[in-house]
Amino acid sequence: MTEILYQILYPAMMKKPFFILAMLFAVQLSSVRAAASENYHSINLPSTNIQLEFQGYFSESQKQMLKGWVVEMAQSVTSIYGEFPLKRARVKLVRSYSWFEPVPWGEIQRWRSSRVVLHVNPSFSYEQIRSDWTAVHELSHLLLPYVGDSDSWFSEGLASYYQNIARAKSGLLTEQEAFQKLFHGFRRGEKNARNKPVQLSLASKKRGNTMRIYWSGAAYFLNVDINLRKLSNNQQSLDSVLRLYRDCCLPNHRVTSLGSVISKLDELSKTEVFSSEYKKIIDSKQFPDYRESFAYLGISNGWRGVKLNKQSAFIARRNSLLKAD
Repeated sequence: MTEILYQILYPAMMKKPFFILAMLFAVQLSSVRAAASENYHSINLPSTNIQLEFQGYFSESQKQMLKGWVVEMAQSVTSIYGEFPLKRARVKLVRSYSWFEPVPWGEIQRWRSSRVVLHVNPSFSYEQIRSDWTAVHELSHLLLPYVGDSDSWFSEGLASYYQNIARAKSGLLTEQEAFQKLFHGFRRGEKNARNKPVQLSLASKKRGNTMRIYWSGAAYFLNVDINLRKLSNNQQSLDSVLRLYRDCCLPNHRVTSLGSVISKLDELSKTEVFSSEYKKIIDSKQFPDYRESFAYLGISNGWRGVKLNKQSAFIARRNSLLKAD
């Protein structure tokens, strides 16, 4: 476009060069702005507005597919307690060319605001992208503020727990799949803890403890969730306490001490469940014991994976845990 205009306007430039150059610059600037605007989209959902950004080449049909994917993943996180954690959220999709998996990388960036960044290859089918856990994991980080690198087990544990529980609540996973994935994660964490025994408080400072960090945290939140339900006769849960935290304390894009977050969660729940479970595991070299919580839900280790007890009491407990709000 600019080249054609240049050929047309070249004779005039000899007479009024500055005026014509200004016109060419304005045309070029408007085309750049138009291209940029195509990469930014505003998505309004009942409890949030998502500012979606695309980086890299995506066709228009791919953008539409991925917008639907982001909406579905946000709805999965919304199923935790009926509202998205933030009233305004930012999501950036970066073009990936990896053929190993549809969403090979994700992260959350927190500085003045919180932004979820997901690397995605739109050449995979929608079902393949939809079945990936990364987006729900990263969006689940928005449920609580970041507590710092040294306590990453807490942040990553929350996201690892809900990447399975939230997807089951929203129908992305079956009950069997959700608990099977949790169990496999716990087994990886147990193996890591056996091979590299170190206190959980020090695990994030040493290499090779990724599975220990992520899945110790997930086991912590499973135990918290079950104990809250037991103490309240199922009137309170991790979901309900996180909703109270949203109402009082979010958004919070600053690094916040783990002690203050746990103290606030205890206060909101009117219990000491969060702090008591923390004290059990923080100085231990052992992987947290999740088997009592599994037993409460009627989950045992079967020959081909987890086995779900079909007695009505256990079914009711699992249904309550996986019920969408």
